[in-house]
Order: sequence, then structure tokens, then C-alpha cells
Amino acid sequence: MEYETLKSELLALVDDGLKYAKTVDQQAEFELFLFYQNRAFANIAQGMVDATDGVIEGNATRVAKDQQVSFASSSGISIDRIKRSINEATASLRSVSVKDERFKGFCEPKNPSREGTFTDEILNIGKDELINYANVLIREGKETDKRIHMVGASCEAEWGGFAVGNTRGTQEASRSAINSCDVYCIAVKEDERRTAYKYDISRERLIIPEGLGEKAAKKAVSLLGAKKLNKTMSMPTIWTPEAASAYLYASLGQSARGEYVVEGRSPLADKLEKKVAPSMFTVIDDGQNPSSFNTEAIDAEGHPQKRVALIENGKLQNFLFDTYYAHIYGTKSSGSCSRPGRPFGSALPYETSPLIRPKNLEVKPGSKNLDEIIASMKGQAVLIVDMPIGIFHSDVATGEFSAVASSAFLIEKGERKWPLQPISVAGSFYKGFENLIDVGNDLEKTPMTVDTPSLAFDGFSIVG
Repeated sequence: MEYETLKSELLALVDDGLKYAKTVDQQAEFELFLFYQNRAFANIAQGMVDATDGVIEGNATRVAKDQQVSFASSSGISIDRIKRSINEATASLRSVSVKDERFKGFCEPKNPSREGTFTDEILNIGKDELINYANVLIREGKETDKRIHMVGASCEAEWGGFAVGNTRGTQEASRSAINSCDVYCIAVKEDERRTAYKYDISRERLIIPEGLGEKAAKKAVSLLGAKKLNKTMSMPTIWTPEAASAYLYASLGQSARGEYVVEGRSPLADKLEKKVAPSMFTVIDDGQNPSSFNTEAIDAEGHPQKRVALIENGKLQNFLFDTYYAHIYGTKSSGSCSRPGRPFGSALPYETSPLIRPKNLEVKPGSKNLDEIIASMKGQAVLIVDMPIGIFHSDVATGEFSAVASSAFLIEKGERKWPLQPISVAGSFYKGFENLIDVGNDLEKTPMTVDTPSLAFDGFSIVG
């Protein structure tokens, strides 16, 4: 398939599939999902090169009848493979014995929104170019400092799209393209080893590997000479964009999801129009930002993607819904249905039934840069510069988390002092929002599909 004709080809297959589905069972509702992705990938680790390019394609069918729903999927998007999924889903429906009284049907037809920006240069990147990019990253990392003992790099480029159709009349499609790279460096001094990474990711230009290897190497070296904190206490923490993106996705990215709200598992369920953070804090889930990685014309069930204000000036304004949970809650879909993909999903989205996910969380920047936030700390604080380990192993219902920050610095009287040996950071995500101290102006686009500046919180427990 070609990028220019991808949507029309997918929609033609959807139309043929739906016509066949109606001959299988005229009383049932059918939904078809077709996925196509052209992907090139290169990884170099310890001198070993792993590079591939090829196409991933597949289809999925949901069938509903008398408030009973079944699902089936298969690789490939030929009409024969689509018919196979339809037949399997229909056969599976006969074995479903439990009715879902809350099911009201699939997505009603809506006009699509807009696709995100893309550069056609991404269409021409193959594994050989990606290997060259990775070699640039590794060479820079190794040449920056003699204390760098190991460098690894990964690069990828992908383009493709998906189409959704159902027997209610929805037939829509969307396309996208993206390229990315990341590099990690391990610095060694005697028996101490510290790791740091850098990345670049974009859908509107080619990635720029130059300079990333050097930055990752310098960051790793800066973490050498770490000291123990030797105390347990509550103190302010400053999370740089890499760390803050994980905090936001693990907290608001989960508790704002409609299924947790409807099922009573989200502590935000009864807080609409109430203050949940200081007035400086605004978070949008923007499925229509042209440069965001998950911006599409439609979501995974055919609804137009939207810009949804979750928290505005500290007040909780909205939740994220798909068609199913929107019906239960008594509202409309926010265009937030996904087939799990970036950052945590399967490489085969068609194998998973739809669920609710934020598209791209965006935090409104504040006025201070990172140095100014650090300078504003009167006593001791901790600066966390990478994603803490274990931050996603948290309870949505309580927001309680405990994570290990292996890349952190001690702040004392407004100055960065020295790197710290791994520390434990624990507390409640939601108390953290209430105790937000500052929002930086260093907005950064991260692979977590979160655009955020540095965030400073008070009240977390630190164990060193």
C-alpha cells in the first residue's frame, strides 16, 4: 500500500467486510477494525546490530446481539482474513451466555477530525538509514568521555493507518507517520555504574541524532560520585520532564479514564468542578495537536478525536470516555478509545479489544525555568532527572505509589549539590497534585505521549 491511497484502500476493504458480515447474521451488529503499519527498526547494543523492516497488518471484529458481545482478530487485511475474523467472532457469540445490560451499541457515524502533521521524508527511511543514525549516537557517546564504557542506541520509523466501520454507518480512516531514536550511556568509575539516556521523536521532521549521544554521556558522567542521603524525611521533589511525564501518565492518565470513574475506582469520580490542584495547574488531553504522536482524525472506534480539558486552573473539568462508558455515565464519547499502542501497548493493536487511553497529555507551562525552580528551594530538596522505577506499580483507587529514583541530585538552599545513590520516593499521586509547588517553563515532548515541563511537589516521603 502507498501512503496517499492508504485510507481509500482500507475503507474499501471495510465496506466489503461489512457487506459480508450482514450476510452472516442480519440481526447482529458488527464493527470492523483494520490496521496497517510499515515499520523500520534498528538497534545496536554491545556491537550487535538488530535491524528489520516490514509491514504489520491485521484486522479485528466485534459482534453484538441481544446485549451479548464477542471479539475475534487475525493477521492480514485481505478480504479472506477479514471474513475469517467475522466468522470466528460470530461463532464465538453463540457461546456467550452472559448479557451485558450496559451495552447500547457501537459508535454512531460522526464527521472525522483532522490528522496530525507528517513529513513524507519519513516514508523513505529504511533500516540502513536507521543503522547509520544509531552509529552516530553510539560514536558520539563513546567519544565524549573515557568513563563511558557502554553505549546502546535504537532508531525506528513507521507510517501507516487504520480504518473503522460498523453496521450503524460509521466508516472512517486515519493515517500517521513518526520517527524516533534513543541512546543510553553507561558511565563507570571504579565499582560505580550510572546510566543515562536521551531521545528524539517527531512526526513533522526527521529525527536529529547529532548531539544526543554527547548529552546522554555527559548526563551519565554527572551522576558519578553519588552519595547516600542517609535520612528518611518528607521533602520537596523536583521532577524534570522525563520523570514528570511518568508521574502524570501513572496518575491522571489512569484516574481520568471513564471505566475507573464508572466503576468507582477513581478517587476523582466525585470531584468534577472541584479544586484538585493549585490554580497554576492546567492539563489538556489533546487528540488534535498537529505535532502530537497520537493525533488522528478518529479514535479506535470511529469517533472524532478531540481536545479535552481535564484540569483547568486547578479544577477538574472532564473525564475520558469511549462509547460504552459514555452511555453508562450519561454523556458523550470524548474520542478517547484506543487499541493499545504507544507507550505501553502491543505491537499488534488489532489483537486487543478497545479501551480508554489518553491521547496526549499536555501541561500548560509556568514562568520559571528549572534553575529558577531549584533556586527557590529554601531547605533540602531532591531533583529527579529520569523516570523512577516502579512508578506504574500503583493503585489507581488510592493513588499510593512507591518508586525508586536511581538518577537524582540533592538540592540544598537553592543549589544543586551532588548526585544521590538510589532513593525511594513514596506518597499519593493525588496529594501530590494538591501539594504542587511549581510548574516550569521547560516544556518537553516525551515518548510517554505526555508534553510537560518540570514539576515540583511537596510532601513525598524520601528514603535514602
